[in-house]
Amino acid sequence: MKTRIFSLLMTGALLVAQSGVALAQGRGWPAVQAVAVDDRLIVKQKDGKTIEGKMIEASETNLTISRDKKVINISRDNIAQIEHSIGKASKGKWAAIGAGVGAGTGAGIGAYQYSQCSSDCGIYIIAGMALGAGIGALGGLAIGASRRQREVIYYAP
Repeated sequence: MKTRIFSLLMTGALLVAQSGVALAQGRGWPAVQAVAVDDRLIVKQKDGKTIEGKMIEASETNLTISRDKKVINISRDNIAQIEHSIGKASKGKWAAIGAGVGAGTGAGIGAYQYSQCSSDCGIYIIAGMALGAGIGALGGLAIGASRRQREVIYYAP
């Protein structure tokens, strides 16, 4: 019975070890070299700096990216990790969500001001909705611009 359990545990350990090797094969420098031109990369250097840019080329010793219309060459020895930014940022969706939340919040604040007012102050609700929608849309746009799926494609050995 002990031999059977030991055999099952060893088989499981070997399978886990082999699957780790299979996953790591796609995470090396060849994965960086396979990235298409103009795809977004986030390069974390060994000194702690992070550089975001668009892929130009990856040779055996250097990575070349463009950032703010400038070409940047980074030595492979200085790279700690590279992330590939996949997909487009959903700015419109997040701006709409922010506008809705902002409009609701602004309307609530305006309604409170309206309840405190003794004369005709109905403009507070409309102004609150408009101002809240604008501020919420800007906030949602900022959040949406920063949300993209990232995949780590290279770890330094």
